[in-house]
Amino acid sequence: MKRLLMPLRRGVLMVGILMGTGVAVSAPRQDAIALRIARQQYNLVMTGDEVTGQDFQVSRTPGALRGRNHVGVVDLQLKKGDVSGTLAGSMVNLKVTQEGDTLSAKGGFGGRPATVKMSPDYLEIYLRNCTYRLNAREPGRSYAGRRSCDRASVPESEIWLPDEFLAASPEERAALLLLAI
Repeated sequence: MKRLLMPLRRGVLMVGILMGTGVAVSAPRQDAIALRIARQQYNLVMTGDEVTGQDFQVSRTPGALRGRNHVGVVDLQLKKGDVSGTLAGSMVNLKVTQEGDTLSAKGGFGGRPATVKMSPDYLEIYLRNCTYRLNAREPGRSYAGRRSCDRASVPESEIWLPDEFLAASPEERAALLLLAI
C-alpha cells in the first residue's frame, strides 16, 4: 500500500509547487504597467526616460512621447491640458483636465474618438469602438472589469499601474493608457 501512495504524494507535491510558482509569475511587476486584455497579457516597463515592452518602445522626454507601439510611429507633444501630434500618421488631439483626483481626457487619438476617465475608484476608457469599464481593486493602482466588445466567455480586463506612471503628468498618463491599449 505504501508503494502505491508514494507516487501520489509526489504528484500532489509537484502540483502544489507548480501552482505556487504560477502565482509568483503572474504577480505584476512593480516597475511596469501590467495589462491583461481579453486573453493577452503583457507588461510595459516604465522608467524615467522610457516605456518598453514587446512591440512598444516609447521615449519620455519633458513635453513629449516618441517612439513606436503596436499601431505604428508615436510622436506626441504634451502641453498643459493638451496632447497633440500623430500616431501611425493619424492625428492626435486630446483635451486633458484634472479635477481633484479625477483625470479626464477627450478628443481624437490616432484619427478616432477616444476618452479616458480615471479616479481612484474607477477607470473608463473608450478607444476603437470599445469601452473599458474597470473598477478599482486597489484604489488608484489596480483596476479590473469588462470591455463592451468582449463576449461573455472572455475574462475580465485588468490594468495595474506602477509608481512611475502615477507620478507622471495628467497628459502623459492619458496618452500612455491609450497607447498601451
